Amino acid sequence: MDFIGKQKSLAVGIAAVLLTLPQLALADVEISKYGVNLGVYAVLDAGYGFLEHSYGGSSVFASTVNPYNLNSSSSSFNGIYTGGISMSRWGVRGDVDLGSDRKGFFKLESAIDVNSGQISNNGQSVFNAINSGARPQSANGASAINGQLFSRAAYLGISDPLFGSLEIGRTTNFSLDQVGEYDPVQAALLFSPLGFSGGIGGGLGATENTRLDDSIKYENKVSGLKYGGVDLGEVNFGFQYKFATGSTDQSAGSAYVAMLGYNYGPFSIKGTYSQTFDTVAWATQYSNVVSPDKNLQIENTQGYMLTGMYKINSDATVKAGYEFSKISAPSNTNLTNIKSYYGITLPNPAVNASPDQLFETFWIGGDYKFTKEFDLGVGYYHINTYNEPDAGKDYIANAYSVLADYTFNKYFDTYAAIMILKYNGEGLVKKAPTYAYSSNAMCGTGIRFKF
Repeated sequence: MDFIGKQKSLAVGIAAVLLTLPQLALADVEISKYGVNLGVYAVLDAGYGFLEHSYGGSSVFASTVNPYNLNSSSSSFNGIYTGGISMSRWGVRGDVDLGSDRKGFFKLESAIDVNSGQISNNGQSVFNAINSGARPQSANGASAINGQLFSRAAYLGISDPLFGSLEIGRTTNFSLDQVGEYDPVQAALLFSPLGFSGGIGGGLGATENTRLDDSIKYENKVSGLKYGGVDLGEVNFGFQYKFATGSTDQSAGSAYVAMLGYNYGPFSIKGTYSQTFDTVAWATQYSNVVSPDKNLQIENTQGYMLTGMYKINSDATVKAGYEFSKISAPSNTNLTNIKSYYGITLPNPAVNASPDQLFETFWIGGDYKFTKEFDLGVGYYHINTYNEPDAGKDYIANAYSVLADYTFNKYFDTYAAIMILKYNGEGLVKKAPTYAYSSNAMCGTGIRFKF
């Protein structure tokens, strides 16, 4: 049995054991005899969509198609996709009461493709494109979701009402959490640049850094602050560190992330700063134009994200954000012997990144609840990519997103959405050495089931 096959068998086994637990239903279950809360949960998202320029859909790609990157295909995608708003997933979580309002907890979360029933593996989708010839035959894109059984999260921790919470394991980057909170269209996987691209949507330069292996994550908040009897709001803060002592090539480097936020009534702001060393990533980010490079890139990344949100009233919310990130040469230049990407062996060894590549992203938008059930979100995104030595060679993408979401109850909703992308800038020719379309559009309608 191959590696992926073993993972599938293990996933089925875990699910089978959990389903035999007493009282387990479509919600978290409390096993009060032992003071333990244990639950199985899932988010399943699938729909029908049309992507103007696209290679064929991929049965292992977490979103089926790639609506964001430059595309050189004259064909279009017209069919069923998985993960329109939310990446389809299932997970197990639990906590135990330790007394004095302290808790021990854990979470295991797996990404799945609803259409094929397979574990999502974006790395495999890129590898398939590498082996397809001069140009890819199916959609693909680099990611942190690469066939691991619990690719989305795998950690355990402890929380205290005064000292905060600490997680250990494969944790989500603070900047990824921030995107989910401050994106105006729910960080929709197929209808938001931030939702689709981890490089600008949570990885602060490298999509592989949206989730950090071998990491610790600390978070706390301070509320009830007052001055002269006036409420000063709530401050939340956190720190995250990734150790470079991992058991896989992808954990070769270290990273640290710092987060600081402030909430006062209807207003909130948050900032995240990240620095990574010797990150292992695919060497190209424009894989829907030409086939991806047959090697990996070792790089340092540095970036920050600033976001704000204002709740005008119970129905209307405005959100905005700015992000800057930089990819540069690695600190350790002796890692170029790496040829393995999450179990996939590549024909060429890794290369060191150079020169500096910079990204700037700005977005603004919001949503309005016309009724208790119907919400409409809109967003504008401006993404500028440029290399430091090539001033004036910018590559620019502008995206316009609209998402209409109708919620029947807390378990089930249906939606319709569209994202239109426009590309321009002198750097377009440099980034796309073969013919690429200067615009693209993704539209779709789907259903989502959550329990």
